[in-house]
Amino acid sequence: MTKFFAFLTLSASAVLLTGCSLFYPNWGATSLPEEPSGEPTSSETATETPSETEDPAETQTAEPEPTETETQKPEPKKTDVEIIMAVAEPDFGVLTVVARMPSVIDTGGTCTVRYQSGNFDKKFNVKAEPSADYTQCHPIEIPLKDLVAGEGIVTVSYSSDNYVGTSAASSVVIP
Repeated sequence: MTKFFAFLTLSASAVLLTGCSLFYPNWGATSLPEEPSGEPTSSETATETPSETEDPAETQTAEPEPTETETQKPEPKKTDVEIIMAVAEPDFGVLTVVARMPSVIDTGGTCTVRYQSGNFDKKFNVKAEPSADYTQCHPIEIPLKDLVAGEGIVTVSYSSDNYVGTSAASSVVIP
């Protein structure tokens, strides 16, 4: 009977360990498989042999004249800017503005928050950063002591090398 249990244990172990080879088919591999790079290998590289010309004057090449060309940056595309929230928080002493560009994933941009109330006009700049599927302005917290009390409007403008845009005005009340 003990021989039977020993045989059964060894058989079960062999079956279980054989199953591991099904899950790890490249068990002894030393490196991962590589995708083809698309570049020709040395055996695929074509070489060109120079052809002989009959007239030595044909082999002379004229040096191209240097020309000055101005590199023009493409015009930035227009984008939508949304103000998600613009609210005065007197408990924290700040005006909090949250804005994003929903259809753009861009880097290196700047958000300019503009607060206007009567003759008072003040601008604040913050950086913008890309998110998963949009670009957002860094948290914008403007000290209330830098603003005049009363009703006002807030707009957010976005500017980068690639995109520009301005939001619709959002009204706020500064206590």
